[in-house]
Amino acid sequence: MKDGFNRDIDCLNISLTNICDLKCTYCMPYNYKPTYNTSRVLSVDDYKFIINGLSQVGIKKIKFTGGEPLLYPHLIELIKYAHYECNIDDISITTNGIGLNEIAYELKRSGLKSVNISLDSLKSYKYKSITRGGNLTDVLKSINRCLELGIKVKINCVVIKRFNDDEVYDFIEMANYYPIDVRFIELMPIGEGKKHQGTSNEEVLNIIEKNFENIQILKRNKRSGPAHYIRVEDFKGSVGFISPISSCFCEECNR
Repeated sequence: MKDGFNRDIDCLNISLTNICDLKCTYCMPYNYKPTYNTSRVLSVDDYKFIINGLSQVGIKKIKFTGGEPLLYPHLIELIKYAHYECNIDDISITTNGIGLNEIAYELKRSGLKSVNISLDSLKSYKYKSITRGGNLTDVLKSINRCLELGIKVKINCVVIKRFNDDEVYDFIEMANYYPIDVRFIELMPIGEGKKHQGTSNEEVLNIIEKNFENIQILKRNKRSGPAHYIRVEDFKGSVGFISPISSCFCEECNR
């Protein structure tokens, strides 16, 4: 399937809900109160209709997002439908990881292939602060559980000056010891994000180059998503950069 710019469109992102169980400071206002409004959410049958139709015109990959997709009560049913009824093998979710460890096995059985887990700090007090109450231990359990089950894990980290820019090395070490893709994402200066100062991925790359040798810049595959990856010799995983501010990737979009 091609769009009006002659781009091959084979990836479908579906936002299942507008609610989240965290209130990250750069995403949600302090007084945010999650309300599940059924009148603003499609029915399960509607989602199935869309998935089935688009699978027939070239969609090969589906990513379920939110809000927080784990809060959508029919997530497992939709993953199972997309995989077994529509023959879509590449199915992923973007999640904060809260409670994922408890249902990861069922998600895997249903056809889930990979997870993108949002994680902005590896220090409990910082994680609790930026998420306004989140439990880092719960997220780490989810990461370990997914690795045990063979679910591909990608970590999405938004780097913010004077908050977690001193943890870049720690995140990179995750890719060193585990088969995890750690992706650094530039902060979007919109909404609550305007209250923070982001760090460019060029600055993050400079940190990496100062601490590691034998870095291989991997050629971006235009059909593999917005991340640009590097590989460090002997690392079990990779390090990626999603740079919507310093290096717009819209012209290569496949979604």
